[in-house]
Amino acid sequence: MKLDGLGIGLSGIRAAGTRLRSSAHNVANLLTGSFHPERVVQQERATGGVTAQVQRSAQPQPVDLAGELVDQQMASLQGKASMRAIDARLDMLGSLLDIRG
Repeated sequence: MKLDGLGIGLSGIRAAGTRLRSSAHNVANLLTGSFHPERVVQQERATGGVTAQVQRSAQPQPVDLAGELVDQQMASLQGKASMRAIDARLDMLGSLLDIRG
């Protein structure tokens, strides 16, 4: 099985964006009555990378601001790590082109 380094990194960036949007949605609706917060569930793909699915809570719940802060920090770290993976892959491709050129 061939793993696509760029695709893996891009999937991580997309998942980080999904996590950040979901958390921002929860914070923006902090004072909304009968609000159903969202959570993002990530799963690894067999071909590498991740998928992120937004799940809405079945029951209205208060928004946990501390938990949302942690989710936002995790999304930021995931995005940065994914960007570094893409950067490393592009550097490797550039080195291979230099060798072959």
